Amino acid sequence: MTKPVRAWFEGSRVLVVGLARSGYAAAKLLVRHGCNVRGVDRRHAEDLGAVAQELRDLGAELHFGSMNPSELHDRDLVVVSPGVPLDLPLFTEAERRGIPIAAEVELGFGVARAPIVAVTGTNGKSTTVELLGAVGKAAGRKTEVLGNIGTALSERAESVPADGLLVVEISSFQLEACTRFHPKVGVLLNVTPDHLDRHRNMEHYAGLKGRLFEFQNEEEFRVQPLGDARIELLLRPMKSRPLWFGFADPTGDGVWLEGGSLRFRFEGRAGSLIRREEAALPGPHNTENMAAAAAAALAVGISERAIAKAFREFRGLPHRLTLVAEIDGVRYVNDSKATNVDALRRALESFSPPVTLIAGGRDKDGDFAAIRALVMERVRHAVYVGEAASKLEQSWPDVPHERTPTLEDAVHAARARTPQGGVVLLSPGCASYDMFRNFEERGARFEAAVLEMKRSLAKARR
Repeated sequence: MTKPVRAWFEGSRVLVVGLARSGYAAAKLLVRHGCNVRGVDRRHAEDLGAVAQELRDLGAELHFGSMNPSELHDRDLVVVSPGVPLDLPLFTEAERRGIPIAAEVELGFGVARAPIVAVTGTNGKSTTVELLGAVGKAAGRKTEVLGNIGTALSERAESVPADGLLVVEISSFQLEACTRFHPKVGVLLNVTPDHLDRHRNMEHYAGLKGRLFEFQNEEEFRVQPLGDARIELLLRPMKSRPLWFGFADPTGDGVWLEGGSLRFRFEGRAGSLIRREEAALPGPHNTENMAAAAAAALAVGISERAIAKAFREFRGLPHRLTLVAEIDGVRYVNDSKATNVDALRRALESFSPPVTLIAGGRDKDGDFAAIRALVMERVRHAVYVGEAASKLEQSWPDVPHERTPTLEDAVHAARARTPQGGVVLLSPGCASYDMFRNFEERGARFEAAVLEMKRSLAKARR
C-alpha cells in the first residue's frame, strides 16, 4: 500500500469557514492528517443534516449561525470554501493576526500524487474538464474529474496513484485564496466579463484567473488561447512553458484548427489529431475547448491516438447546446448553462439563421449591447423571460420580440414564430435564480416543455 503524502498542513489547528461540499471535504482531509479542526457556517446545524453529525463524529468542533472573528482563537490556519466572500471581518482579522488563509483546493493539491491538470476560464470549463477526463480514461489511466464541477479535490486527491490523472475545474472564487497551488498543467480558456458583482472589475477578475499560473515552475505548462492580447499580457511574466490553442498555427507548441483538422506540435512531434467533422461537439467554441484539452493531454504524456478516440466518442454535457428534439423541421436546443453574455455569443455563433432566441433571467451586469450586431444577424425573433427582460429590450431595440411570464409559455411562443429549418435556442445569457434553483432546473423545465409539446402535437395528429 502506498504511504500517504505528508501534507504541508499536517497537525495544524485549522478553522474551516463554510461547511458545504468543499468545506466538508476539507474538514475530513484535515482530520485524516492529524489536524485539530473547528468548522463554522452561517447556516444552522439542521440545514447541514448528516454532514454536521459526521464531522462531529470525526472529532471536529462545529459552530453555526455566524462567522465571528472570535472563532480564530488558537487557530494557526484558515481554510475557506469558494462560496464564502473574503471581505468578511473574520478574514480581515486573520490577516491582521498573520494567520494564513488557504483555499480548499490547496489541501487536495498538498496530498496529491497524480499530476493535476487545472482548467479555468469564464466559459467552457466543464466541457473541457470532462473532455480531459474522457481522454485520460481512453489512455487507460485512473482519472478523476473534480473541483468546481462536482466533487472537491480534497475528497479524492489521495485515491489516485502517481500514474493516474487529476483533472480539476477551478473557478475564480477558488483561485482568490490560492497562495501555493501550481498544477502540472494549467489551462486558461478565456476571460470575459462575469461575476463582476463579486470581483469589482475586469482587471481584478482577470488577475484572479492568472493566479492559476503564478506559482508554477519552468517544468510545468500553461495552455492559453492564441491571439488574445489581454491573456498574453497577463501570462507573459509566468515561468511555465506555454502551449497555444486556436485557429491558426501558433509557430510554437500547441494545438490548432487548420484545413478542417486539429493539428498539433509538441516537443518535436507534429501531425494531425482528428478531422473536426469527426467530433460531435458543435460550434467554434467547442473547437477551442477540444484544442485546449488536447494540448493539456499531450503535456501529461497522453498519446495522440487516445486523444482522438476520446474526441470521437464524447457527446457533450447536459444543458450545453443539447439538441432536445426536432419538431416540424425546427430544432429545439437547450443551452441553459449560458449564464453570461459571452456564453450567449458562443451559442449564437454555432447556428445559422433563422434563430428564435429565448433569453433572460437574473442579470449579472452583462453588456448585452456588445453582441447587438450578432443578435441582429442571427436572431429572427426573441422571447424574453425573467428579470432581465427590460434590459434585453433596451440592448437590442431592433430585434422583434415578446415577453412571456413562464419558460413554458416561451416555448410555445417560439414555436409560433420559427419557420421550418430554424432553431429555437434557449441561451439565457443570465443567471437562473430569479425563477429557478439553478441552470440545471431551468434546462430541465425547457426540455420537459419541448417534449410535452411534441407529445401533444403527435396526439392531435392521430
